[in-house]
Amino acid sequence: MQRHPTKWALLLIISLFLIGTLSGCSQDSTSPVTTTTGSDDFEAIDFSAPFGGLTASDEAEAFGDKHLLANSLLEEGEAVADPVADDPAVRDLEARGHHLWDGRDGDRPHFTFVHLRWGMLRAMMDSVRSDSPCELTDWTGSIHIDRGVLLVRRAIRFERPQDHLIFPRLDHQTVGLVSKTKCGFDGLVLQIIERPEEYAEWDSTDHEPNMLHINIGDLSVDLPIAELAGQHEIWSVGELGNKVALTGFKMRDISVCPKGFLSGHYRRLRADRPDSLRLDRPGEQYGVFAGMWRGLHGRISGHLRGGYGVNDAGERVFFGKYIGPRGHFRGLIRGTWEPGAEDDVMASFIARWHSANGEAVGVLGGETFAVEGTSGGFFVGRWATSCDDEAESSLF
Repeated sequence: MQRHPTKWALLLIISLFLIGTLSGCSQDSTSPVTTTTGSDDFEAIDFSAPFGGLTASDEAEAFGDKHLLANSLLEEGEAVADPVADDPAVRDLEARGHHLWDGRDGDRPHFTFVHLRWGMLRAMMDSVRSDSPCELTDWTGSIHIDRGVLLVRRAIRFERPQDHLIFPRLDHQTVGLVSKTKCGFDGLVLQIIERPEEYAEWDSTDHEPNMLHINIGDLSVDLPIAELAGQHEIWSVGELGNKVALTGFKMRDISVCPKGFLSGHYRRLRADRPDSLRLDRPGEQYGVFAGMWRGLHGRISGHLRGGYGVNDAGERVFFGKYIGPRGHFRGLIRGTWEPGAEDDVMASFIARWHSANGEAVGVLGGETFAVEGTSGGFFVGRWATSCDDEAESSLF
């Protein structure tokens, strides 16, 4: 039988053309987001463009930033097998939070997640460089709540066997720990579960507020758990430069609509740096930021990077990109920021992240803390997908 190589070659060419055409049409032509491949320049952002000129492209792991990647590996921490979590009654309470809360379930527990870190927090900015020598600080102590269940979900930068949790635990409300730091820091991810009958708003006249008591090293603070919903708190401890940082997140749905925490560093760009921006580009970039995107239990699920400045209208704008742990594109970030003591220093930010077609997917926000003697500092924050109104509204 006579074959027709010309016909088959022609069919192959047509098929490849159709595949390429369909692939090109998968991106909405009216979308303000451009899909490309390659790396964006985060120090030359066009603050008058819809997303700062950043693109819906994949990046290298951790944006190719060796310090960010090293910090991620250190701060991933380890999941803690807290024996209290295996209590059948605790498992039942946890299970009630794994379906969407519709506002009518009066039997739904209240869940609060807390990221707690202590030590030389300036090390959050750079995992490679350390200011040596540093004196040893002993943080051995306990964390306690008045009512409900306190669980430890993750230990951050614990150096075993020196740093460890004390098991068996005294009770469901108390966690004991042994921790010593020098130039670095340690931390815990905590989960608080309050039964409906145990929960009372902090301003209730009928009940005493449920309190979180932190007694580690020379720090002793008591915080109403109901107020932890959007709390970013920093305490200075001693004269060596140690600090304790706390970020809280309160919710009723803990898994249906993903949410979690942010942490990282920012720095101001030199005012006299060689300007890589086009001379005709309006607006000005003041600084850059980079950090880690975490789940509620503290596991790192991606990274974010971007910059902040003003656009041609003089508005303070905040742009960035969110990628997965291997660099795959997950969203473009657009929002605003508020200044601190100086007009070009970012004190807080609020933003939304968008899919490749420009659709708003969720919201994120946080606060920054300057590190003396540097051109920047670190930030902490939270994120929530748009399907959880309760969590999303708590960020504003």
